[in-house]
Amino acid sequence: MRVLRPLLFFLCFGPLGAAAQPEPIGPWQLVRKVAQAPATLPALPLKEAHRTLGGARQQFRQGLPAGAQLYVVARALNEAATPELLVVRVLGWQGPTLKGQIMRTETAAQSAPIELPESAVQDWLLLYTTGREEGNYLGKYWDLEERLAGQE
Repeated sequence: MRVLRPLLFFLCFGPLGAAAQPEPIGPWQLVRKVAQAPATLPALPLKEAHRTLGGARQQFRQGLPAGAQLYVVARALNEAATPELLVVRVLGWQGPTLKGQIMRTETAAQSAPIELPESAVQDWLLLYTTGREEGNYLGKYWDLEERLAGQE
């Protein structure tokens, strides 16, 4: 599997992966993928997400286009004070602190408010009303891994 991870990353994010990009998965599909995620996250997508997080922060602070939403995948304490990988819809970003709502698969009404440090962010997804997305490195990696496993 160690040999496959760099190959998967290259296929997903390299020049050949541009043509093979899956349809945007959106926040609810990302929530489901995060709920099924292994405890150890793949290093290469994490590294790229951390490298590009500053650009997402800057876009958010300058104001997103109408209807666009920023989501982050973060390791934080959930409502039961248990460490968990969460998808959070970002509502505010002051200094190194993000404020948002935890997204759950059950219903949007069950989302809970959360405040977390930027250092807890593992990945980010900027989703536009057109369906176009930026970021989502873990989601794209998991999607590609799933598609390749289905071809075996």
